[in-house]
Amino acid sequence: MGLHHRFYYPHHIYIGMDRIPEDGNAIVMVGNHQNCMMDPLNVEVALKDRKCYCLVRGDVFRVNKYFTKFLHWLGLLPVNRLNFEGLQGNGNVKEANKSTFSDAKKWLAKGNTLILFPEAGHQNKRWLGYFSLGYLNLAFEAAEEAGFEKEVYIMPFGHHYGNYFHSGYGLTLTFGERIALSPYYDKYKVKPRTTMREVNALVEKQISSLMLDIRDVKHYMAIDALRESEYGRQFAKEHGYNPDNLAEKLESDRRLAASLPEESEVLDELEAVEEESLRMGMRDWVLASRPGVGSLVVRCLLLLVGLPLAIVCLPAWIYELLPRVMFGKKINGAVDHMFRSTWNMGFGVLVISPLVWILPAVILICVKWWVGLAYLCALPAMVWYVSKYCKLAWKTQGVWRYVMSGDRGKSLSSIRERGMNALMRDCLNA
Repeated sequence: MGLHHRFYYPHHIYIGMDRIPEDGNAIVMVGNHQNCMMDPLNVEVALKDRKCYCLVRGDVFRVNKYFTKFLHWLGLLPVNRLNFEGLQGNGNVKEANKSTFSDAKKWLAKGNTLILFPEAGHQNKRWLGYFSLGYLNLAFEAAEEAGFEKEVYIMPFGHHYGNYFHSGYGLTLTFGERIALSPYYDKYKVKPRTTMREVNALVEKQISSLMLDIRDVKHYMAIDALRESEYGRQFAKEHGYNPDNLAEKLESDRRLAASLPEESEVLDELEAVEEESLRMGMRDWVLASRPGVGSLVVRCLLLLVGLPLAIVCLPAWIYELLPRVMFGKKINGAVDHMFRSTWNMGFGVLVISPLVWILPAVILICVKWWVGLAYLCALPAMVWYVSKYCKLAWKTQGVWRYVMSGDRGKSLSSIRERGMNALMRDCLNA
């Protein structure tokens, strides 16, 4: 899993690792939840000096009893959430979670590290949701069971992804300042809810400062497109940030989002452009590049020339296509695309790699060692080539849609360019 993780996110930036208490302390790590399994996995991979325990959504424990045992062996415990796991009423939820919270408190009392996500569910955009106080209730009750003689730490962290859905991009994981709960013990004994709300406000503020928290929901798509565009890179350079460094780009994007007006006709117009282009199946980069018929022809020729080698790389296609074919986690009747990276990673580690890479290589080594070794070494290169070939194919499809849209596509490009230019002038002068 760790090896796949490093290939999936080749550019890791970990900040604030020295702020984390040493292993053996009772630590409740809490962060923003935006990419399903990838969020706790990032922390697991970063913290090599300890085994972390994690509370996860309860429905994944209902696949079958063997998978449930496997999850428990990994150090995972189920949390059933009101109206999420089909348990109606607070009484049912509390009863279902009783053993989970009992085990979690025991783990903390033994000086273990526990990962929690106070939003209780992942977000689908770069913003921070509302926090449940369950994590603080768990932390204070663990301290209470130890007679308030043991320190319990809250360790905030924030994720920032170069891309939520695809591999090959960067990842920034920033740890904030630890919050010791012992100064709040006396107050908690008298006013527990008030104390938890006070600590929660500190935690929320920290996590919001460690991530890209776009609060302007009305113009989210326009702001996200602006920061990812060349205009966003220009803004970063103008303010002394390196746009190729994800951590510095994060700081620049936070500054850019904060400098935009809350109400703006230009933002309204850009938001409409983003919504329409999305309905037309065109990504933002197509509007920016304004490709013509010539670009479409060149791309088609490259696909044709590269097809023979792509066919030779047939085993690698399983890595690219099988997760896409089988992916389809539905929430309230719709596919939740935030599961995509989780599905790709989990399916690749547990199914595809053993059957397509390791097992054939072992069999071939038994027949002719050099053939098996060659296959073992060649498959990663084949996967890389197929992923690039598929990326070219998907982008060619976007160019095709832009060309076929005719004047409307060109009009959207013009509106986008004019609006972003106006916004950038205002931001740079702010």
